[in-house]
Amino acid sequence: MLCMLFSANIWAQFNIQHQAPIAFERDEPTQLEFTVPGLSQGEVQEATLYFRYDGDFAYQQQEIQLQSGVFSTLFVVDDKSAGSIEYYLEIKLTSDDILHYPNNVENPVQVEVVEQLEDKEEQRLEKVDFSILSPKPGSGVTPDDAIIALALFYDPADLEDGEFRLLIDNIDVTGDADTSAYYISYIPTGLRSGLHKVTLDYVTKKGSLLVTEWEFYVVQPGQASFNQFNQNYIPTGQAELAARNQVIAGDVNNAYSGRTRFSGKYGSLKYSLNSYFTTQESNRLQPQNRYGLRMELGKWWEFEAGHVYPVMSKFTISGRRVNGINTSLHLLWENLNFQFIHGELDRSIENLYSSIDVQQVTSSADSVVDTRYTLNYDNRGRGTFKRRVTGGRIGLGNEEKFQLGFHVLKVQDDTTSLFNVRNYLDLSGSPLNLGSNLGTSDHTKLQENPNLLNIEGGSVRPRDNLVAGTDLKFGFDNNRVRFESEAVISALNDDIYGGPFSVERADELGFDIEQEDVDLLEQLSWLIIINENLSTIPIRLTDDEDGNGAGFFFPTSIVAGNSELSFRYPRNNFRLQYRWIGPNFNSLANTTIRKDIAGFTFTDRVNLFSNRLYLTLGFENLQDNVVGNRDATTETKTYRTNASWYPVNRSLPRVSLGLRYRTRDNSIERYNPLVEAGFESAAVQNLRIAADGDSTVYFPTTSPKLNNTVNLTASITQQVKFLDMTHDISLNLSNMKTTDKVFAFGDVNSASASLNMTSRFSAMPMRTQLGVSYNDTESGSGLNQIKILGIYVGGNYFMLDDRLSLSGRFAITTNNASSRMLDVEYVEDIENNEVNNTQNDYYYLGDETIQPAFSTFALQAGAQYTLNEYHAFIFDANLTNVSGNNRANDRTVQFRYVFRF
Repeated sequence: MLCMLFSANIWAQFNIQHQAPIAFERDEPTQLEFTVPGLSQGEVQEATLYFRYDGDFAYQQQEIQLQSGVFSTLFVVDDKSAGSIEYYLEIKLTSDDILHYPNNVENPVQVEVVEQLEDKEEQRLEKVDFSILSPKPGSGVTPDDAIIALALFYDPADLEDGEFRLLIDNIDVTGDADTSAYYISYIPTGLRSGLHKVTLDYVTKKGSLLVTEWEFYVVQPGQASFNQFNQNYIPTGQAELAARNQVIAGDVNNAYSGRTRFSGKYGSLKYSLNSYFTTQESNRLQPQNRYGLRMELGKWWEFEAGHVYPVMSKFTISGRRVNGINTSLHLLWENLNFQFIHGELDRSIENLYSSIDVQQVTSSADSVVDTRYTLNYDNRGRGTFKRRVTGGRIGLGNEEKFQLGFHVLKVQDDTTSLFNVRNYLDLSGSPLNLGSNLGTSDHTKLQENPNLLNIEGGSVRPRDNLVAGTDLKFGFDNNRVRFESEAVISALNDDIYGGPFSVERADELGFDIEQEDVDLLEQLSWLIIINENLSTIPIRLTDDEDGNGAGFFFPTSIVAGNSELSFRYPRNNFRLQYRWIGPNFNSLANTTIRKDIAGFTFTDRVNLFSNRLYLTLGFENLQDNVVGNRDATTETKTYRTNASWYPVNRSLPRVSLGLRYRTRDNSIERYNPLVEAGFESAAVQNLRIAADGDSTVYFPTTSPKLNNTVNLTASITQQVKFLDMTHDISLNLSNMKTTDKVFAFGDVNSASASLNMTSRFSAMPMRTQLGVSYNDTESGSGLNQIKILGIYVGGNYFMLDDRLSLSGRFAITTNNASSRMLDVEYVEDIENNEVNNTQNDYYYLGDETIQPAFSTFALQAGAQYTLNEYHAFIFDANLTNVSGNNRANDRTVQFRYVFRF
């Protein structure tokens, strides 16, 4: 209940707006944008896009940066057999609050993956022949010799009314070119050294058709003899300086930042370097500064250093940020492959302690019977250890034909990186003076009993994790048929203080262990520290002649595996997957893995009408309790179907319709005859009957689970031409309903809709956007209801031959919530002298209703002036007002200078 109230506050102030794409085109970049009105860059610690293919068991990660009020990233689907993708956005604020889109990450955004959205051949104008006169494709010319010239050959009667348009590096230069019906020439000025692209289009009222495009190099005099007109050794890139003034909740927060990225090529060596530095860097946060180096030497060597995002396997690490190195080597025609990862997952952050709180515990007669000592954290200053990660993989063979791999990943906290108070002895031996509230008797008492000092929420515990496994990959029929399998084991130690088991520690725990076993654990400590804090201890107590002994065994709960078979043909895409993940499998480098689950998933998609109509069927059957350590097993069945139509003709709508039906059942019946009639489904405790002699006894048992969820989704995009304007309209609809058949307060209903319209004007250089989003979510069978309405309008206007662009955006978000408490009716059985018995208690709706309401108004304005191809100036400003929480207006002003070379 408290979580829902808190979320209502956060959602009101920061409502994430996003329009999902109609589809992802495989191997082609798709721009994903998330807008959060009112959220400034100074309030963002980090933002991460989590994504997975075809309902996989774990998510991969991709970091997103905030610029000009928009979280934006280019996403590429590189999975060759994926039929759909699911994703959600997580934004971690500097206040440690977390925002999500969608709000319920159990139901992420789902989008189909297609081979091709646009018919590339239809975009090319085949009725015009041409001859490129200068410069020849791939050649090199000096700046003084750069002349664009080509001759055209066609029959005017075969063409619709239109005109040719010449572009250099995507900049329209037709107005400065010498054009005739059959000849076009242009003498560019100020072309920098490097690669350039020429594009010739034929523009009609129906759209733009490509005639031809080619690339050439501009080199300095004398370079041609060395480069042979086919190489450019001068790197290209961009540098940016930014200054920001912002006022958040009345506090002034100025920030300065710099960002650079450049890349180049020398022979078969490719390299790139990026960096981002900001004065917002703080030792209370994980790194805000970013830097990275990447080098590639042909197909056989890759090297990354700095802030890298390695991918080794789904069970180990898959896109998590690491400050270190990630390198791979591919030898013998990619038949011998190595990968090595080393760095930091997290850097250390010091604990901020306040003074020890002393609380006297008194009796009913107001006499002191005990004293409690608690060390609290100041300003939520709970710290973290430095967390190191080291991993590697060896792959034998080419994965497109046959490859066997072995990999291992170790994550361990550095216990020396953090001053961490566990008891009074740690505190008394430190220079910190946190015991000013203690008297002499208190110090003496704590010195004799150090564990009497309580730490708020418990002290920070260092952890150790090891994941090791093997994988198999091979393909047939030109890689159209693929099989991939991975099996892994893991070990997680939740507290490595004290090191591995010792004879003395085993004796304290009540069993004997041989010294040779202790020596073995000591030798293994470089790999994993084994003690009583291991999540699953591979030691089993046994009876021997002297009493209790111990022996090693292999726990299956730390095992995980995944196998999948896929068929990928032009008209059919089939995928079958089986997974088995134990309840104690853990990877600290990928915390999104769903544990204690086993079962299979299959999807089959048929492509019809030249990949214009996609029909998808899917089924998933999963069970938990894989090692039988629970009282009940929950079975989850999911049925999914989707139909998508993507016509070539843009005057026709593109439509996608999806249906998902899910059931969950643990085969436990709802039974409690002790509660009042009509309240059985609201009983606090579920019961079972057991005979005790001649009497009937009721024993508590597992709560039943039986519910079904229906999720309907629809998306429609339509291009409309009206009044010399081209409108791209997108509508997304979603409705989800969960019906709980055994618990009175388990129903959930959620409906959402978003409408976006982008308009381009033919008569003027302007583009506008309009969007409306609405979400209505009711949970707990009416316990909580949240309604969110968001409206925005914006536009861009281009002037001075597109060198100056002006932009503006106004957004309104309203949030209305209604919440009621779920109370318990405590029934006292006086006759049987059972006052605290919960077997006959039941839940009911409280009388008090809490109805918080918030509104957010955000106004953004910006301008960008491109002085020339090297220099650009950007100005951004926004004003935010949040009503309903007595917060002052927030405002941000930012100026950026961009230099391209």
